[in-house]
Amino acid sequence: MSSSLSAHERSVIETMIKLNHSTREIARFLKRSPATITYELNRIKPYNAQQAHHLAQCNRHKHGRHPTLTPEISAFLNHHIGILKWSPETAAHVLGIAFKTIYNWIHHGLLKIKLSDLPDKGIRRKRQSDGRRRVFAHGRSIEKRPKAVQLRQEFGHFEVDTMQSGKTRGDVLVTITERLSRQHIMRHVSGRNSQAVTPAIIRFFKGIKNAKSITVDHGREFAKYDDIEEQLGIPMYFAHPYSPEERGSNEVLNRYVRRFIPKERKIETISQKELDQINHWINARPMKTLNWQSPRKVFQKHAVFG
Repeated sequence: MSSSLSAHERSVIETMIKLNHSTREIARFLKRSPATITYELNRIKPYNAQQAHHLAQCNRHKHGRHPTLTPEISAFLNHHIGILKWSPETAAHVLGIAFKTIYNWIHHGLLKIKLSDLPDKGIRRKRQSDGRRRVFAHGRSIEKRPKAVQLRQEFGHFEVDTMQSGKTRGDVLVTITERLSRQHIMRHVSGRNSQAVTPAIIRFFKGIKNAKSITVDHGREFAKYDDIEEQLGIPMYFAHPYSPEERGSNEVLNRYVRRFIPKERKIETISQKELDQINHWINARPMKTLNWQSPRKVFQKHAVFG
């Protein structure tokens, strides 16, 4: 006997229920298990044979098949992956479909998305010096930073860096990442020296009352770390030279920013409105590592503003 109930069997179930027969009596009459009848009766209440059969047929039709690429799903994917730079896995979670399905649609040319629109994959080599950036050898080593910072269980530990674009020196973005929430904030600064960068860092952290540490690299823009520590009362730690993995959160999110602002584009051409929009897109997206919460939600839950 087929494991699926027929339309006739469902009509018998409906009739016997109306005659007040028990589940076991119906099962015995149809030569089905009581569990099958119980499951069927829970499919729709009050039980209706015609509606239950239609629902069962729809579910069976879907079984083992990929969801249909509707215009609505296509528009969602083209916008969130192509424009907002979401990963296919994030989009798949929101839509409730397998992320491999999205990759199949991309590979078959069913979406406007190109492979270049997807996040970069693979192992990245250690960054080497480009010969343009001077470093200094002072400051508190990351080796003295509390080991608990590495666990990402406590709010208030930040990583800071600068991003430069264009072939000539000019304006930069100061990027600030909170390790627990992955909140990523960008500030436009005129110049990459410590005279320009230091005030921007101080202004930001004066608004966060429960910041506990700042980790940076040995770039000259952080040479006035003692001024920052004195005004904020927050210890600064310096990663080893050319070791971006020691500021992993900031490094990963800076690469995400590069998908909106490629290296060849000068920072000077980015308006404050556009920068605010990119900040919003980055921090509003759900992240798997945050149990599908957004960085902004986690950040606002823990931050104490002043």
